Amino acid sequence: MRKPSSLLRGRTSRLHRPSPAMMVALAALFLSLGGASYAAVVLPAHSVGSAQLRTFAVTNPKLANESVGYRKIMPGAVGVVRVDKNQVQLRVNGTCMAANQAMTSVNIEGGVTCGSTSPSEFDTGVATAKPFTTTAATIASMSLAGGTEYMVQAAPYITVTGNNDVAAQTINVSCTLASGTATTATETRMVSIYLPVGQATASASIPLTVIQPESPNSSTASVTCMDATTGGITGAGVLNASATVYATTLAPPTTATTTTTTTTAASVRP
Repeated sequence: MRKPSSLLRGRTSRLHRPSPAMMVALAALFLSLGGASYAAVVLPAHSVGSAQLRTFAVTNPKLANESVGYRKIMPGAVGVVRVDKNQVQLRVNGTCMAANQAMTSVNIEGGVTCGSTSPSEFDTGVATAKPFTTTAATIASMSLAGGTEYMVQAAPYITVTGNNDVAAQTINVSCTLASGTATTATETRMVSIYLPVGQATASASIPLTVIQPESPNSSTASVTCMDATTGGITGAGVLNASATVYATTLAPPTTATTTTTTTTAASVRP
């Protein structure tokens, strides 16, 4: 009877190396099992195109920082939804509809705040002295365009000349500043000029101010004066008045507009 050790040596001596055919078969099996992993790791250059990429396959973590430049973004592809409104101001979509207004600021949404333009000033120029009596006479006047509120001012300058009355007298002169219609904005004031015996000349002025409300129509501002003395001035005295009318546009209160832009669905990009 043989010993176990001699039996093991006999069996070992009968094992043979794999044949060439077996080696080819094993190699093919190995490649079939590991080829997919190989292809995923080692790919020829320019071998992956849009057809090989699944929809949404490239996500944000897959993109390197600063890997997409502005040249790669299609014009018009980034719309209001994708814009960071804290850094990019949207297109201006408001307007100032009121007269004599302009944009004073634009918010991040494109809405505008409107304020009045700088005040405009007008005047009638150098004043010319005009005589007046107990009947009201127009001393100065000017036309004002509609669409805004005005502050109108005048200071008629009254002079008395040629007085030779043998008695002292007091001359009462009334002047009225009117702007707009007869009852829109008016102010009337009176001044008394005392003439002692032997004094031939005297003078005084009457400051007048009115606020003319805004009107869509043009209007007229004028100054009229009259001798309001009972019986009028006596002796050879002559009354004259001169005035320059000044008008300044007043600023309306600042208003914010909320106008929006109407667009079609086809023109809006997210």
